[in-house]
Amino acid sequence: MSTQQHHQRLFITGASGYVGSVITEFAIAQGYKVQGLSRTQDSDTKLKNLGATPVRGDLTSLDILRRESTEADAVIHLATAFELGPGKFEDIVHTDMAALDAIAAGLAGSQKVLLVTSGTLAAAADPSGAETTEEAPLWESPVSARNKVEAHALSLASKNIRVVGIRLAAYVYGRGGSATKAFMGMSKQSGSVTCIDGGKNHITSVHVDDAARLYLLALENGTAGELYNASAATDVTARQLWDALAEILELPVRDIRYEDALTQLGDVLPWFLKAENRASGAKARRDFGWQPRETDILDDVSNGSYLAVAKAMREAHS
Repeated sequence: MSTQQHHQRLFITGASGYVGSVITEFAIAQGYKVQGLSRTQDSDTKLKNLGATPVRGDLTSLDILRRESTEADAVIHLATAFELGPGKFEDIVHTDMAALDAIAAGLAGSQKVLLVTSGTLAAAADPSGAETTEEAPLWESPVSARNKVEAHALSLASKNIRVVGIRLAAYVYGRGGSATKAFMGMSKQSGSVTCIDGGKNHITSVHVDDAARLYLLALENGTAGELYNASAATDVTARQLWDALAEILELPVRDIRYEDALTQLGDVLPWFLKAENRASGAKARRDFGWQPRETDILDDVSNGSYLAVAKAMREAHS
């Protein structure tokens, strides 16, 4: 990552979230001034502690999004109205689209950078099991509506905005947080770690610190209209991850059929857990010199930041 000091003003949506807070931390260390969209008092406090300035609002605060984007030198858009659960992505597409349009209205004609976020699960798996690139065909899924948001975001380049897309790995991990922690909590509550159809599917993963460094490299060097996979590794299977989590949680692995999982868990979570996803990070390495350097996901679970999380969960349930 560049050691060059910056004095630009960044506006970040999702700045207090899991990935956003690390981007905020690293950006401030590089000299950026960060304005972070914040929905709550807790988020205000978190952002202030990081050295950022909270801006009260959410994705429906269109005037605020427009104003902050106008005043910023660049925008990193991480927030989405979607929350993993029984809800459908289609229900929030209009909210995400309207937020993007408000940000674009503030940036139009400026040639300023807008980094937008989607996920590596946008791309269909390669039939031969090989890694996929950013040009791979999209696939129909319970979150396909997200692809419409990504396409809309990239189309905003026509308004003279330098739009660059980051597809985050399906499994962002590190610092004892993210969906990995949430899945651990669900497993502890249910008494077992759920595995679907043997867990033979491969997963794409990236450490949150490596992902944050990629965002800042894309901010400096990204080409308008390009997509980049934030992917450090694609060789781990879901079963390897579930086994590692089961070991630190001291729980059994429960292998269930996909059809049964749909009945028990709804559409989105079973699809996510079973998805074959091997998105290559070669393009970001080539174009930006990005070098993921943090520990891999299995090591972080078995020997790293998730040990304390597992210990706390075991003690809470004992």
